Amino acid sequence: MPKIVDHDARRRQIVMATWRVIAAGGLAGATIREIAREAGCSSGVLAHYFTDRQDILASAMVMAHRGVRDRTDAQLEGVHGLAALRVMMLESLPLDGQRVLEARIEACFWGEAVGNERMMKLQNTEVDGFCARIKQRLLEADKASEVRSGLDLDAVVEQFLALMDGFSIQAVLNPGRLPAERQIVHLDALLDSIRCTGSAARR
Repeated sequence: MPKIVDHDARRRQIVMATWRVIAAGGLAGATIREIAREAGCSSGVLAHYFTDRQDILASAMVMAHRGVRDRTDAQLEGVHGLAALRVMMLESLPLDGQRVLEARIEACFWGEAVGNERMMKLQNTEVDGFCARIKQRLLEADKASEVRSGLDLDAVVEQFLALMDGFSIQAVLNPGRLPAERQIVHLDALLDSIRCTGSAARR
């Protein structure tokens, strides 16, 4: 009887192997041969699940993003506005080993996307989705009078994106420069800077 293969599970195993390869040796070490070795299969098997190396790397980034989103969604039932935004940012910042690994994957993908229209388009789509979720929480906060009136919400979205990207780069290039507690201090300072005067802190 033929062996039944769970294709989704197999793709996930390969992507997780890719994460481990990137964590150990960066993007340069993430060759098809090395990914296949880490996944315990041949390069030919990888070709059944992915078009090429770029497809594997893109899937690794997207799965990392989905992991962040799933963790966030699990904590957001009944949470809205600035409290929800804080949860979302805490899950996106490189505060522990898993999230630092996700930052490494992200940083590697940035390098791969430079000069590559296909990869850049995917990166921009993912960033647009993240920014839309930040904007949604800011709109909730604005409606609930949690934030100062007259704020340029699009500019605030850019501030949160810059905070996340900046901390991610530091976590990858200079580990230890910004420990988790310092990242949280800066995040809370940014949240406080947009909070309506007299509004109760929702932490």
